Amino acid sequence: MRAEIEPKMLDEILLLTNGPGELSTWVPPVLTRLRQRVPGARIELFLIRDQFAAGTEQTKAEALQLDALSGRSALLRRVLGRRAPGRGLVLLLGGAPRDAVLLGRATGYPAFSYTFDARAHHPGLRAVLVDSERTKAAMQARGVSPARIEVVGNLVVDALHEAPAVPAPATDVLLLAGSRPFAARYLLGFLLAAAEQMAKARPGLRFAWVKSRLLPEAVVAEALSGELVRELGGVGARWVGDRLQTSGGLEVLVLDEPQRYAAMRRAQLAITIPGTNTLELALAGLPSLVLLPLHKPEMLPLEGLWHWLLMLPGAKALKQNFIRRLEPRIPHLALPNQWLGERVFPELRGVFSPAEVASAGLELLERAQEVRARLKRLEARPGADKLVEYVLARC
Repeated sequence: MRAEIEPKMLDEILLLTNGPGELSTWVPPVLTRLRQRVPGARIELFLIRDQFAAGTEQTKAEALQLDALSGRSALLRRVLGRRAPGRGLVLLLGGAPRDAVLLGRATGYPAFSYTFDARAHHPGLRAVLVDSERTKAAMQARGVSPARIEVVGNLVVDALHEAPAVPAPATDVLLLAGSRPFAARYLLGFLLAAAEQMAKARPGLRFAWVKSRLLPEAVVAEALSGELVRELGGVGARWVGDRLQTSGGLEVLVLDEPQRYAAMRRAQLAITIPGTNTLELALAGLPSLVLLPLHKPEMLPLEGLWHWLLMLPGAKALKQNFIRRLEPRIPHLALPNQWLGERVFPELRGVFSPAEVASAGLELLERAQEVRARLKRLEARPGADKLVEYVLARC
């Protein structure tokens, strides 16, 4: 193995990603280092949106330092095109490993993948890069050779450490309704109703909604109308300057997305849904209540072929029953709970009311010190430097 890579000899780097979590936390630290190490290489990102995507990732990706930003159709053209004349690499940062393998075969570049998921492997990858020894052991248990797995570290740690220092006002409870329109339309009004209930019990609590930049303004307006969630106990709200005022009179600060890390470090509690954000919250040491509302289970995306099969006309009832039967089989939804093998972050699942969310949130506030202590067992370390060094040395 060569100790150094000659940057001028690498002509092209092809990155692939899919959802909002990976685009926010995996891509930026890796891209920054690739620009530093291989300044002359052309870097293209293929944004392969799937059923878990928000649908507005394009705008966020356009702010990155890329030479080209492409989608699925451009990926297909590249896969069907001629072999690349120069030297390069393919790196998957979220998505289906087969896409990276196909692109690697078409271009003649080695293909690598980064993942937290022990199932996300493909024999056509040069190597799969993982966050921890835990993931490596789980992948080996599935029959993958340890020689093809490299532990590099956790890219979410890099994202937390390297995010611009955007200050945020002090607040107690963060409301995270997600970046996906299908969830935010319902969840925002539901969380605001829970905040009203918490404020009645603890009048001094300060609330803030972290507004994702991936949410279209039309979706925000629809969510704030409250029309979709009134039957579920949710409420509407109106803008009052830079804040929201709920129909019950509660004022909720609105934070821009870049303020979220500063807010996480100052808050006492977050109420959120499953996703990469649960790991961000855990690494920031913020006790969090994780919600999986099943009031409308047909709206939830599924992994793999089941998602598309259950979207066929007339399959609504089948999907509802499928999800309700699947949910009890999943031990943990939040990433820190999965990694630690226990419910460090409480999970409220099924059909529940804003009052039940408020009660669970207030109870978690009382246990905050205990939860913070348990979160320290995560022991995640940065991974971007090692990841980039590894793939560049093997091109």
